[in-house]
Amino acid sequence: MAITPETPNACFQAFQRAWHYLTSLKRLEEVHRGLLAAVSELVKVRAALYFSYIPEAEALELVEVRGHSPMPLGRRLRRGEGIPWRTASEGVYLVRPQNPGGVAYLGLAVRDPEGSLLGVLSLYVPEDQLNFSSEAVESLRLLAEATGIILTRTRAIEQAQAEARRSEMLLQLALALETSYGPFSMAQEALRILLKLTPYHGGTFFLLEEGRLKPALLVGHYPPDYPKLHEKHPIHEGTGLAAHPGLWRGPVYVQDYARYPHALEPFVQVGLRSILTAPVRSHGKRFGILALASFEEEVPFRQEDQNLIHTVAKRLEEALERYAHMETLKKNQETILQVLSRILEYRHLETSGHAKRVVELSLRLGQAVGFPDLEGLELGAYLHDLGKVALPDDVLNKNGPLVTVEWHTIKSHPEMGYEILRDIGFQSQTALNVVLYHHERWDGSGYPKGLKGEEIPLEARIFALADVYDALTHERPYKPAWSPEEAKREIREKAGKDFDPSLVWVFLDLIP
Repeated sequence: MAITPETPNACFQAFQRAWHYLTSLKRLEEVHRGLLAAVSELVKVRAALYFSYIPEAEALELVEVRGHSPMPLGRRLRRGEGIPWRTASEGVYLVRPQNPGGVAYLGLAVRDPEGSLLGVLSLYVPEDQLNFSSEAVESLRLLAEATGIILTRTRAIEQAQAEARRSEMLLQLALALETSYGPFSMAQEALRILLKLTPYHGGTFFLLEEGRLKPALLVGHYPPDYPKLHEKHPIHEGTGLAAHPGLWRGPVYVQDYARYPHALEPFVQVGLRSILTAPVRSHGKRFGILALASFEEEVPFRQEDQNLIHTVAKRLEEALERYAHMETLKKNQETILQVLSRILEYRHLETSGHAKRVVELSLRLGQAVGFPDLEGLELGAYLHDLGKVALPDDVLNKNGPLVTVEWHTIKSHPEMGYEILRDIGFQSQTALNVVLYHHERWDGSGYPKGLKGEEIPLEARIFALADVYDALTHERPYKPAWSPEEAKREIREKAGKDFDPSLVWVFLDLIP
């Protein structure tokens, strides 16, 4: 409806309806759309456009259109380009048509309560509608002012929601990095989070190897031939992305790869457009690059994206440092355990290689049945006979049959080992269970507690099979070595007596 001087109340009523409607909206795009719908109630326009101000790009972007637009959605006007920027500087800007029956331009700047530019409302009005009432003009001005207030509130809510989501995702990343095992698993989690929080299409973790950036991991959406391009056109230092002088100093943003001075033509041909990268170091040395990429369409620079990839890269560096530290500790631990097993062997408390073999057999069986704490199982396997160091050599090395007292002494070694480990604050309950219960039997005839069936911890039942099989197939002071078939037959016969029958069949399948 056209607004005329005879209908001033209609202006006020239309403004009231617009205000109530706009205040009910929850998203920025809904407010933009609602603004143009409200304008259409106030004045008859050929086209109504809303340009949103993008501070980081110093541009006005066309985000909403009603009617016949002279330009496409998404068009960006750089500072000073086009009459919307004239409107932004003057607040209200009117351009009358040069020819009779033409179309006039009426623009209104939309600002927040502090006066900062939020956008520009552009109206294309037929000449015969230019003589609308002062109430209509005032209503349009008030509508632009009210929209600024509503947009400010809506933007603040969206930013708070986005920040809450970003914080939640970063917490998920921190937890994932704590539980991820290995650099590539960590990098995959980092890229997954980055793609959820940014508009990029794909993420790559480039590993630096011999002066080459090698794509070790790709997450997200890529053109079908993209992975093969890196095989045909490797990125060496000084070429392509690796030629950027700031690559290893901090986040790097490339708006359009085709205009990047060191662009490699094959990557341009597959549509690579915007890139955002951050370096990853390990022990202070160059390790890899986290890279986000878009294809066919540009992703505008956003400071929050750059801050995010920088933060995620630092989190990944910290996780890699912890991983390397834990790997060193694990190697040291394994070395200590191997030394301990050698000591037991040299004192003739174990046959040569027994500890290493039962560790391997236990882990194979544990993996086959999905046992969750393989590390604890490994520790327990190495330490299972630790208690023997506290027993008299004349009893341990006796060639003849043991008398009752000597037999009771031998049977005390699980509890001896358990007490030694507990006294030094040993933390792995799985390992402690292996040490204490590895001589328990399924039918309750074992020692030291006489546990029966599933009362025996699963880790002890797993280890018992590996321990007995190795003992049977290797020479001991009191017996010759059995053949594997003889040992398997013995274990099969003892299923449900000495051993958990459900584990026996799995174990026998693992033995060649």
